[in-house]
Amino acid sequence: MATQQQIDFFQENGYLKFGKVLDSAEVEAMRTGLDTVIELELGEGDDSSPEFKYGHDRRENRLNRGAGHPRAIHQYVNMWKRDVHYERAIHHPLIAGTARALLDTPEVRLWHDQVISKPPHDNGHFGFHHDFFFWPLSPPNIVSCWLALDDATVDNGCMHVMPKSHKDERFSIAARTEANAAAAKAREEGREPPPNQWTERQNMDISHGIPVKLKAGECMFHHCLNFHGTPPNVTERQRRAFVMIFMAQGVRYHNAQSPGHILVPMIEVADGEPLVGDGFPVA
Repeated sequence: MATQQQIDFFQENGYLKFGKVLDSAEVEAMRTGLDTVIELELGEGDDSSPEFKYGHDRRENRLNRGAGHPRAIHQYVNMWKRDVHYERAIHHPLIAGTARALLDTPEVRLWHDQVISKPPHDNGHFGFHHDFFFWPLSPPNIVSCWLALDDATVDNGCMHVMPKSHKDERFSIAARTEANAAAAKAREEGREPPPNQWTERQNMDISHGIPVKLKAGECMFHHCLNFHGTPPNVTERQRRAFVMIFMAQGVRYHNAQSPGHILVPMIEVADGEPLVGDGFPVA
């Protein structure tokens, strides 16, 4: 479990490199489970839950991005519904227990999980962003666990974080509300929305962050308001990761923040109520 020193570091910096949680056999089982899903998506796919269609293109020329790299899928949401090894990871005592400790809560629920992948020589990169405002949730008592399924290095696109950015008042909920209001007013007046601190941060070079290098089976945690990003994969190696997003007890459904989120159709509670239900299991 997390030590008090680790908890203090997370509270101060908004992230924590935790260390090893899975052995090599467990990691390989998760890779095999992902391969099974890729084979399914190379065929007709699975529409049994709406989020299964999100984040990738079923056309073979897109899944097979990059000649000679047929195992490319860039995002797949809620693998816990598809493969028992991913479901076990969500309930892993070191993972779920650390999430509870970092959020100082007696219980955590999964908002959702996702596999994110950077195949060899993939030029895609994610600029600096924080996750909270993409989700119809409140308050920001949410932490993500980023579990490496391959060794993650600077060259193949490991996570980069901005320490203490989760406490930066320039990017607070109040500041976001103000920026959204300015953008809405500009659109009403037929003007381009003015640049804001979020777009400026997104355009910053990845070198402004601190790399969090991980071995396969190791994990790190980051706060939902911590700015993070990943560079391209310029190597011959895969860089696959499994991300689990945990909510503290009492986090509520807040539709206005992200009404178009793919999981909104699965939410069964009223707007403003604590988010519970079978689709968001206790970890």
